[in-house]
Amino acid sequence: MNTKSLTVGLVVVAIIAIGAYGFPRVTNKVVEKLGAFPGPDILSNVRFHENFTNSGYEATTTGVINAFTLTSKELKKNVSYISWNPSLSQTLTTMASTSAPFVNLAVGEGFSVEFYSATTTAGATVTFAAGTGIDLQEDEGGTVVVNGLETSRLNFRKKADTDILMWVEVGQVGD
Repeated sequence: MNTKSLTVGLVVVAIIAIGAYGFPRVTNKVVEKLGAFPGPDILSNVRFHENFTNSGYEATTTGVINAFTLTSKELKKNVSYISWNPSLSQTLTTMASTSAPFVNLAVGEGFSVEFYSATTTAGATVTFAAGTGIDLQEDEGGTVVVNGLETSRLNFRKKADTDILMWVEVGQVGD
């Protein structure tokens, strides 16, 4: 073997060795999702493999009143359930769209509340009415009146004109 061939061979081996081990490697890190949310904003879809729990609130009326205006004390974004116990038929009017919690919603943002009329008084109903800037909606052929021991879902969504869309879905006793 001549010296020239040996030198070329060693240079080739050195280049291969330096190429394989001498330069920094670029690696992609895979970050495993660990099951906790990193903050209050979630920027992708969420899958629940179990269930989740929302907070609730029970409101009762005091005295015999036939009209009541809801406030942020009764109606909040972080409350998912209201049990209301009227002693006679009542009209519940929402607060204005410029009041909390509505004023703090971004356009398109909304929340839902399950409303239960806990009264056992025969003929006592709860009728929903719209406050200023509230666009009250009901199912086609539906109503905004909830009878005793019945439930309704109240969906609130901020519209582009800053009004609040309030959709009342009333259910009836099934058993």
